[in-house]
Amino acid sequence: MRPRKRFGPFVISIDDPSESFPDFEHPGTEFIHMLAGTMEYRHGRPTDQLQPSDSLTFSGQIPHGPGRLVEQPIRFPTVIVYDSPAE
Repeated sequence: MRPRKRFGPFVISIDDPSESFPDFEHPGTEFIHMLAGTMEYRHGRPTDQLQPSDSLTFSGQIPHGPGRLVEQPIRFPTVIVYDSPAE
């Protein structure tokens, strides 16, 4: 039996200024922290402009994702913390 996942860490890299992203939705709470670049990040209706050293935490159940890519390359780690253990 595999252990249940309590969090999911990822590192996101965006280098193509023409790249577009769908809205993501998932259980849990998400945390992102900008390391490089500048982008507008959607989470529900609000959009925040994020640049290096900015952080954002929000419910994963609210539609979210990168919006306008202002300055590339963009790099940020993101961690999804699940409210209850998920498979």
